[in-house]
Order: sequence, then structure tokens, then C-alpha cells
Amino acid sequence: MKLSIVIPCLNEEVTIKRAVQTAYLSARRLLNRNFEIIVADNGSTDGSIQKLSKIKHIRLIHVPIKGYGAALHFGILSAKYPYALFADADLSYDFSETGKFLPKIDKNFDLILGSRIQGNIEKGAMPFLHRFLGTPVLTFLIRLIYGIKTTDCNSGMRAVKQSFYRKLQMKNSGMEWASELLIKTAIAGGKYTEVPINFYKDKRGKSAHLRRWEDGWRHLKVVILLKPVSLLFTAFLFILIGIVFLKTSLFTMLAMGLLSEFLVFSYLAANKLETAIGRKTNKVNELLEKIPIVLLAITMSSVGLILLFLISDYHLFTKYILLFQIVIFDLWVFFIETIKTHLINTLPEHI
Repeated sequence: MKLSIVIPCLNEEVTIKRAVQTAYLSARRLLNRNFEIIVADNGSTDGSIQKLSKIKHIRLIHVPIKGYGAALHFGILSAKYPYALFADADLSYDFSETGKFLPKIDKNFDLILGSRIQGNIEKGAMPFLHRFLGTPVLTFLIRLIYGIKTTDCNSGMRAVKQSFYRKLQMKNSGMEWASELLIKTAIAGGKYTEVPINFYKDKRGKSAHLRRWEDGWRHLKVVILLKPVSLLFTAFLFILIGIVFLKTSLFTMLAMGLLSEFLVFSYLAANKLETAIGRKTNKVNELLEKIPIVLLAITMSSVGLILLFLISDYHLFTKYILLFQIVIFDLWVFFIETIKTHLINTLPEHI
């Protein structure tokens, strides 16, 4: 068995040497000399590079694109052995647990995830919102929508078969890369399993690279964009709720209707974006191409603005609903047209 160990690095001066040493000693004990250690530096500006230059037994690569996912992507693609195992450099994961992954690698799994939920989490290692809101909600959505039996979608210690990884055509460069890897494994029908691992406090003594709300939103966006039809199911749910409140609350009914409309528009936009990135088409996209949406936007906006002036201020609620309708549709058209001009009908840089 041969293994590449990948460690992403961004200003990890305090912990990088210890992380490399732990990885090396563990791999040497388990694999003799059948391993390599790759440190994928993501543009460190502290003393990380200087420390790494003094460490033997590693291969340092410089990643030209910013982001956690980019560092791991370049590291995995640079690996010379069939499997790449990776974990963070902040010592929150213990490379001495590498042995837990080897029996699963021996059974030819495509992706092996180290689950912190199935293992032990040191007190204070995971922020409360991450532990009881962010990770459980995202994990639940991925399980529900994609059917992959994961327990910890945000785990940063995994092993992946390189030949399988190359087939996934990964797109995201940030923290959301972790969710994309899981989801695309499910879509591709990859052989997936988990092993329990322990999770410890960050040993760097500074704030983590993770940006809670921004990265959480980007994870959620990946979950939706890789299967946009899920938006339609949610829209249908809102419609049902609106019907339930039809006789008791006009406001609730209208609100559910607007939310449903927004989700349908989001589905169409996500579908358009998916076809643009993948350079492919489908029936929904072909139908969307036949509809003169710009003409519809101009017509609807013109009629709507006239009605706004004609309707009395005594019907202020009606005017707000009408204005909101115009704004939603115009923003959607603007986004669709931007996808067309910036992603689909782009001019080549060279002839």
C-alpha cells in the first residue's frame, strides 16, 4: 500500500512543523517508506515557508489560487500515489490516526471520511453553532437530497482515490469544497465509507481561517446548485402552506406565494448556471432560451409602474406586493442575461 499525505498550509508557522512530523512518524510506522508528504502552501506570508524549507521528507508545492479547496485540489492532483489522505495543519486532526483509514483503502473505497461525530470531540474544539447547527443542518440536507450516508459533512480529514477524484471535475476553491467532494461522490456513485476520528482544539493560538456565516452560506449554495431541482420541492412546500392559510391569513398566503415564486426563479437561474459551467444543455434550458424574457421584463415593469401610480395609497399593501414582484422578476432577468453574456457567449482571448 502506498499513500500520499497532503497538508494545506496558510500561515501555519506555529504548528506546521509538528503536523509534518506527526504525519511522517505515523506513515513511517505504518507504511515503511511507501508514502510521501505534500505541503500545499496557499500563499503564506509568515514564517511557514522558512520552516518548511528546513524539513526533510516533504514536497512543497505553491498553490496559485486562494482557498482551502484550491490548496487540497492542487495537493491531491500532485500526489504520485493512488490515494491521498489529507488533514489540516492546525493540529485539530491527529495524523497518528492514519492507520484507521488503511483498511478502508485496502478495500478500494473511493472516499473515506474521518467522522468527528462518530469519534470524540475535545471540549471547546468546535464552536457551539458549528457543532449543533451548521454541521448537523448541512449534513442532514446532503443526506436527504443526495442519499449519501454521511455523518460529518465538514470533516477536514479524509482519504480519496486520486483516479476517482479526477473524474469529479471539482469547481469550488473555498471551504465549500468539502461539501462538493461529498456531493459529487454521491452523484458519481462513488464507494463511500467513514471511520471515527478525534477532533482537538486548534493549536495555533489564533482565529481559524473559517468565516462562519460566509462559508456556511457557500456550503449551502453548493448543496443547492448541484441539484437545483430541490428548490422546486421547497417551492411546492411553500405553496401547500399558503393553501392551508388561504382562509385565515391573506398575508401568509401571499408571502408563501412570493417565496415559491422566488424559489422557482432561483431554480431556473441555477439550471442556467449549471448548463453554462458544464457547457451542456437540457430541456429546461432550451425552453428558457425560447422565452423572450427581456421583452417580458420591460413589459411587466412598464405596466407595473403605471399601476403603482394609478393605485391609491389607501391600498399601500397592494402597491408593496406589486413593487416586490417587479423587483424580483427584473433581478432574475438581469442575472440570467449576465450568465449568457459572461459565461456562455464569451469571446475567446485569442483567435
